[in-house]
Amino acid sequence: DGRPLIMLGVKGLLYVELECTAATTDSPSSYAPVVPNPAWRLVWALSTLKDQLEHVTIRGFYDRVRPALEAEIEAINALPDTTREFLHNLGVEMALGEATGYEFRRRLVQEPTANIAGFGSGYLGVGAKTILPAKATAKLDFRLVPNQDPDEILESLRTHLNEHGFSDITVRVHSSEHPARTSINDPFVKLVVDSARNAYGSEPYVMPSMTGTGPQYPVQEILGVPVASCGIDYPGNRIHAPNENIRRDYFRLGIMHTAELLEEIGRTK
Repeated sequence: DGRPLIMLGVKGLLYVELECTAATTDSPSSYAPVVPNPAWRLVWALSTLKDQLEHVTIRGFYDRVRPALEAEIEAINALPDTTREFLHNLGVEMALGEATGYEFRRRLVQEPTANIAGFGSGYLGVGAKTILPAKATAKLDFRLVPNQDPDEILESLRTHLNEHGFSDITVRVHSSEHPARTSINDPFVKLVVDSARNAYGSEPYVMPSMTGTGPQYPVQEILGVPVASCGIDYPGNRIHAPNENIRRDYFRLGIMHTAELLEEIGRTK
């Protein structure tokens, strides 16, 4: 609807690669009765991480999740219901758990995730090739919410695999970031909201956290500086797709908002 959306936080991230090796070389699939298949083994390991209700089964995964504050619940409630458009743009018929409205938005903002980002093993070329692969790999990303710690989640993942009989599967970390979230009541948030209102000529929405990850934690927790984001994308920008795009009119408004915010900071003691 053209109203600016101000986001006050980011989810944390733990991105790992699991690897299972069963032999020194690929072999004919006729050896399957006696030679272990690492792809099956990795599939079985992955199946222990999450149940069919989308609940992560790693012990302690949810222990440090901070419940939503009342102000955050109110902010999520005030966001527009874009469930239908969101799913339509992705070609998805129904959200997980048939979530809609507030519940759809709450899950995006408040819930941590365990996602299989990629899986590779054996022959993936054109046509058939009857091999038994020597190695299988899977890439996983965990999106984390306050107050989850990616280092603790990594340790819990390793323990989980060991306890379920998969101590042979190696875990390599590709990236790690803590979650962070600025309080809605922080005075800086009011500056960002007021300057957005002036630049856009409409009342901003406030979202407690974006669904993605960014380097907010070191800025907020180490430098002690509050963070609020107001980007220039829009629902049709096809983020991360080959034809990702922005609208020039929103780009200009984003520039004006930044200038307006700098003016507000300059006028504020």
